Amino acid sequence: AERLGAGRDVAAAVTSSPAATSRPAPSRSAPAAPPVGGTYGTAVDRPDIAPRPGARPAPLPRRAGSGVTMTSFPGKVSGGDGYQIVHRGEWVTVRGTGYFTVRWDLMYGERDGGLTMPSWTGLRGKLFHVASGGGHRMDDAQPGTPSGHTWQGNPEEGSITLPPGAQMMWRDEYFHLDGEVTVHLNETDADYNLDVLPMSWDSVTADLDRPPASDGADGRVRYGFVRDTGDDRAPVPQYMTRETPADPLTVRQRSSVR
Repeated sequence: AERLGAGRDVAAAVTSSPAATSRPAPSRSAPAAPPVGGTYGTAVDRPDIAPRPGARPAPLPRRAGSGVTMTSFPGKVSGGDGYQIVHRGEWVTVRGTGYFTVRWDLMYGERDGGLTMPSWTGLRGKLFHVASGGGHRMDDAQPGTPSGHTWQGNPEEGSITLPPGAQMMWRDEYFHLDGEVTVHLNETDADYNLDVLPMSWDSVTADLDRPPASDGADGRVRYGFVRDTGDDRAPVPQYMTRETPADPLTVRQRSSVR
């Protein structure tokens, strides 16, 4: 993931560094994990059909929280308070209670092929996948380009494909955390970058409600999509565990966090 952006969706251009091998240790200063039980974790993300581009999102439930903080290895700052990870072995740990986004950039021009999905480890408390936004899914057609050009790739440069059963990502995937979790970049074949950035309920809602541009400017071809039910029935992301495996690539697609 050496090339950062090239006109695609990246929060900040930062200098790449060699792949990291260190792993995050559980934080002693993290907030006490809330009790877990009941229906939490029974709904896990799965492949879904894109909503109509003109379909407005449902209201996003407002969950409590004073905000999240982040640490990362090797620690490339993005967006002021967040981090960008670009190599296999790099990670971001998120702590606190509040919203954040994982912003995707599929680097098919650098290296196409099969995508090894990121994984979430060491969950304490609860993490929900509350919404998707950023103006497009990665399988949407790019405006003003020939047929077959999506944010996953094109016939000239190659394409990036998802594992069977993986949910198609949008440019911005929004989450709400109450506790602590670490997200790992696991690229093997296909090249991708992730920006992990703190958000507020207001900023998430503003993005979801932003209408598609008539000319697809800024990659906005659809409204956002709300996934949150406002309770523990809301979905959790795939590839998540409460354990801290030596190899984060071993986390199973069907999350087990109950």
